[in-house]
Amino acid sequence: MQARVIPSATKDTLIVPKLTKGIDSKLVFKRIHNPMCFEVEIIYADKSLGTYHTTNFNEIILIFFQKLSKINNGAIEGVQEKLDNLEKKYHIDKKFIDQQLSNAEYIENEELLKEQINQNFTSYPLEYNNEQVKDIIGLTEKQNIIKFTCDKYDLRLKDLADAIGMKETSLRAFASNNKISKQVETAIELYTENIELKKEIEILKSDKNT
Repeated sequence: MQARVIPSATKDTLIVPKLTKGIDSKLVFKRIHNPMCFEVEIIYADKSLGTYHTTNFNEIILIFFQKLSKINNGAIEGVQEKLDNLEKKYHIDKKFIDQQLSNAEYIENEELLKEQINQNFTSYPLEYNNEQVKDIIGLTEKQNIIKFTCDKYDLRLKDLADAIGMKETSLRAFASNNKISKQVETAIELYTENIELKKEIEILKSDKNT
């Protein structure tokens, strides 16, 4: 039987979702009991997003939330600060840590590995409800027209930027700072009015043909 290959947790390997609406969409970083290394299964809305190797729980949680923020048009620059405010002595049990430290004695880079293991005494929380997730990635602030439009019409930030003739980086800055110029706001309103007008025309055409 071929051995199961578990990828290391990086921004390229982590699978992150588009957020679903509702109060039951819990995000869980589940530690897998493996005496030789740290393994974490990430679960969102009761669906597994994969299992990953990591040397530090905080690192995998931070990378995941940063990528989640980017995909959902959040405020990525505020993610680490919000997670740091939640950091505490958490549910990583002493017996498991002692077992890891014992195993580290047989590894070439023993001292480095022991340092990495001990870092896991202090951790970000391993479970988050939907509102906490939205807060960490910057979606709970008053939703501006950029984020609202992207959510309503299922657009990437790049799609909206191209549609109104702006650079994606400039539009992302407006969305993150929640400070939008009247010119940008008007351009988005005209764009969405055009979308709705096209929808109405399609409905009229459909009614004519029936």
